[in-house]
Amino acid sequence: MEEYCLMKRKSKSGFTLLELIVVIGIIALLVAMVVPRYRSSKLNAMASSHNANIRTMKSAASMYLTEDGADEGNILDGVLAYIEGGELPDIPAEVSESNGGVSEWSITVQDGEVVIKPGEVKVVDGKMVLVD
Repeated sequence: MEEYCLMKRKSKSGFTLLELIVVIGIIALLVAMVVPRYRSSKLNAMASSHNANIRTMKSAASMYLTEDGADEGNILDGVLAYIEGGELPDIPAEVSESNGGVSEWSITVQDGEVVIKPGEVKVVDGKMVLVD
């Protein structure tokens, strides 16, 4: 009986090095899968927000044109009165980069059509590109 007691191992609490390495590997794998999806989702959300801002500005421009009847040219200042708060939203840096660094809005009337620059964008291969 004494021999059995000597052979008995003392139990220690904690994790082995192998268990820790496996858990760290699984976490690293999950992070590697999630980060690209997060970036893609973030770009898609920015593009949707930017495009919604453009639609709002086009509606404001239509109201301005209906009431004031401008024919051609820059109508940015007139449109500001029809936008809540009187300020245009910021242009996301990613949209600015895709448009050659343009960081200011331009709202004009050309041939009876409202043209807003930078225009609508879409996400292609992880980058924002202007929609033609």
